[in-house]
Amino acid sequence: MLEAGELGAGTIRLERVYNASIEDVWVLWTTKQGLEEWFAPEGMYMEVSVLELWVGGAFDHVMTAVGAEQIAFLKNLNQPPKAWVSGRFMEIVPHRKLRIRFDIDFVPGVESYPYDMLVELHAEAGRVRMVLTADRHPDPEMTRGAIIGLTSQLQRFERAVAARTTKEQRP
Repeated sequence: MLEAGELGAGTIRLERVYNASIEDVWVLWTTKQGLEEWFAPEGMYMEVSVLELWVGGAFDHVMTAVGAEQIAFLKNLNQPPKAWVSGRFMEIVPHRKLRIRFDIDFVPGVESYPYDMLVELHAEAGRVRMVLTADRHPDPEMTRGAIIGLTSQLQRFERAVAARTTKEQRP
């Protein structure tokens, strides 16, 4: 089930609620270890190469397709199975908001363009509501892939949150 809705013509919006502390959710977004637990969609492997958590700081990583379905999907789009992605932190409000701008410069035959992702966290009665807003891509097929990828990433995020919560509850 895709739960992507439009805020405007140029955005994708996904919202989730987690039974977790806002600190645990924040750590998964802002540390190398946390991001590597979940940031790649299923069938992909992600390695953070640079993570500078300050406004203007770099968030560079490599995404590699390792699953047959992902490799085939990228091949169908004439994209290589590995992408080096450069990003910058544009806005940081600890435990509340994170805006990242990625440079999409890895699509063959397409001029580089910015791609923004905004994460907003809201503490609500011992739970965290997370709203993720991301740009649509100029190509509808890339946007479809982004929605599928973001949905998959958030499924992995949910498992990472649950693992942290379970670990904290053990005596």
